[in-house]
Amino acid sequence: MLNIFSEKITAGFLVATVAALVLLQWLPLVNGIGLLGVAGLAGFVRKDSANRKLKAILFLLMVPLVFWVATFRSEGFNYPLLLSLPGAEGQLTRYELFVNFAKALVGFTLLYLLWQKLREGEFVARSRYSFLVALLAPVLIIAVAIPVLGLYLQPKTIEQMVLFGLGNLLIVCVAEEAFFRFLLQQPLRNAIAGMTANRGVQELIPLLLVTAIFVAIHSGIGGAAIWVYALAGFLYGLSYTLSKNICYPIMIHFFVNQIHFSFLTYPLPAVG
Repeated sequence: MLNIFSEKITAGFLVATVAALVLLQWLPLVNGIGLLGVAGLAGFVRKDSANRKLKAILFLLMVPLVFWVATFRSEGFNYPLLLSLPGAEGQLTRYELFVNFAKALVGFTLLYLLWQKLREGEFVARSRYSFLVALLAPVLIIAVAIPVLGLYLQPKTIEQMVLFGLGNLLIVCVAEEAFFRFLLQQPLRNAIAGMTANRGVQELIPLLLVTAIFVAIHSGIGGAAIWVYALAGFLYGLSYTLSKNICYPIMIHFFVNQIHFSFLTYPLPAVG
C-alpha cells in the first residue's frame, strides 16, 4: 500500500513539473508527453511481476524514446540560456549552454525508476579498485586529450565555472550516464549472463559494445578526437563494471567535463 502511495506521489510530481515547464515555455509539449511516456514504460519494466516478453518489447521501445526526448527540439524553440562564452572581438559567441529540461528530467527519471539492486552472483570489485579508477580516470583522460586535441590553457571565471558545473552535472552527466549504464550496459550484461556463466564475457562484451556506441554518438567531432572519446567511454564504463554503482561514472564524467571547461580550450577546436 505504501509503495502504491509513493508511486502516485512521484507520478503526480512528474506530471505537475512537466505541466509547469510547458506553461512557462521551458519545455516543448511534445517532449513533455514523451517524457511521461518514458516514465510509464520504465515504471512497468521495473516491475518483477510483469510479463518478461512484454517487458522486453517495452524496453526496446523505451530506449529510442529516451534518446528522442533528450535530443529533439521543436523548430523555433530554445531552452533557457544558462551560460554564454563570448568569442574574440568581432566574432560570434563561441559556446552557449541551454537548460535542456527534457534531457535533465529523463535522466533523473531513469535514475529513480531503473536503479537496480545487485543480482545474486553479480560481479563487484573491491571498493578500493573502483575508487582508484574514479581518482585516476579524469587525470588520464585530460592528460591524453591535451596533446591529442591541441588544448591549451584558457581559464574561465568563477561564475562561468559554477554555471557550467550545474549544467554539466544535472543536465549532461546524470542523463548520459543513466542512458549508457541503465539502458545499455546493465541490460546487455543481464542478457549475456543468461547465456553464459563466464564472468569475463558477461562484463567485457557490454563494456566494449557500449564504449563503441559512446564513441559513435560523439563521433561528429571526428579525427583524433575519436581516441579521446574511446578512452573516456571505456573508463566511464569500466568504473560501472567494477562498482555497479552509477555514481562512479557520473563523478568521472563530471570532473572530466568540468576540468576541460574550467581551465582548457572550450569548446573543442577543430581536429583533423
